[in-house]
Amino acid sequence: MFPTVLRIGNLHIYSYGVMLFISFVLGIAVVEHRAKKFGVDPKKVTDLALWVLLAVVLGSRLFYVAFHWGEFKDDLVGIIAFWRGGLAGLMFYGGFLGGIVAGFLFVYFNKLPVRKLMDAVAPAIMLGEGFTRIGCFLNGCCFGAPTNGICGMVFPPNSPAGATFLAQPIHPTQLYSSAAGFILFLLALRLERLRWKPGVLAAVLLIAYSMFRFLIDFVRYYENRANLWGNQIVALCLTAVGVTLLILFLRWPQSGTRGEGRGAGADARARK
Repeated sequence: MFPTVLRIGNLHIYSYGVMLFISFVLGIAVVEHRAKKFGVDPKKVTDLALWVLLAVVLGSRLFYVAFHWGEFKDDLVGIIAFWRGGLAGLMFYGGFLGGIVAGFLFVYFNKLPVRKLMDAVAPAIMLGEGFTRIGCFLNGCCFGAPTNGICGMVFPPNSPAGATFLAQPIHPTQLYSSAAGFILFLLALRLERLRWKPGVLAAVLLIAYSMFRFLIDFVRYYENRANLWGNQIVALCLTAVGVTLLILFLRWPQSGTRGEGRGAGADARARK
């Protein structure tokens, strides 16, 4: 594995961070390209992405500090030195919540079309998942349980996966997740040709990815069962949210979409 791609003094450039950066840049490019088709100002998309990125980093760090306060009570400067701990210095759920809050606030105050923006962004998120999980593989984290199957891989002992399962083949769940991200991205590009109502594509992707996360946890390694069940409960909740949004968006009136123009014209003729 290659957890660190470059060292400059005390500064380490992590492979996970590099892949995360690649996924972020590509994600912005994809959404900006798609934004015009969905009637969204590409510049607003760039601004949104930057705000979300800052919120993700800040939220991830604050959650880590809150749950590991003992590491920082005598070193307050270390709170902002998030690079010191590598991946261990950030927490996923903090970044997730920070990004969601920042995204919704930006959309609300800029009066952007929420459902269209969801459809423009959702495939890019899947693409980002594909690249980011490659970073997990290079780092040796987010690994699977032991297996005797043909997909089993032996990780080097200096990686988290190899240190946990020394010389044992395990499921490369990072690559499973990466493949799922790329497949869902390509599938999204095909499905949007069906010209569904706004928001439906995003809801379908949320359902598909949440179900995948629920299933992959059966072959992923967790230090205790509480983490396993906690993640699966989150996956089931997100699936339920996706199903709810799907039903809601399928029933939503056509106002404000391509069919919205026709609806507005019909209303005008009716008033005449």
